[in-house]
Amino acid sequence: MPSEKSPLEILLVSQDAIATDAVAKALRGLVMIVKETGEIVASPTFEKLDYNSKILAFLLARRAAALLGISDKVAAEADVIATFVGLEPQRARENLSRLKRKFLTKTSEGWALPLPRVPAVCEELASKGGGR
Repeated sequence: MPSEKSPLEILLVSQDAIATDAVAKALRGLVMIVKETGEIVASPTFEKLDYNSKILAFLLARRAAALLGISDKVAAEADVIATFVGLEPQRARENLSRLKRKFLTKTSEGWALPLPRVPAVCEELASKGGGR
């Protein structure tokens, strides 16, 4: 007896396909990802963003590097984030805590952008002038 496809199967999506166009558009012009290492490099436009947007862009770039298969690091400790965005560690922790309410999650590896929140972060960055 042939099995019929469930109408719910139209909701299935590969992890790699989640908002890849939106992620590329949101990060374009803000950061670059080094192909060989997965290291994230900020552009001059990145420096013009507010600190919360810088944090979101950095963690979105880490997610992008993982989706590309060039890094397995999605999360980052507050100190690493602070250094990248140019904040004191305590200020970075305060900003991260505020962003946790809407976008981020705290894991055993550090702060991360959960996959289901990627589209919302892309929209947030677009509203702040990112991805130009």
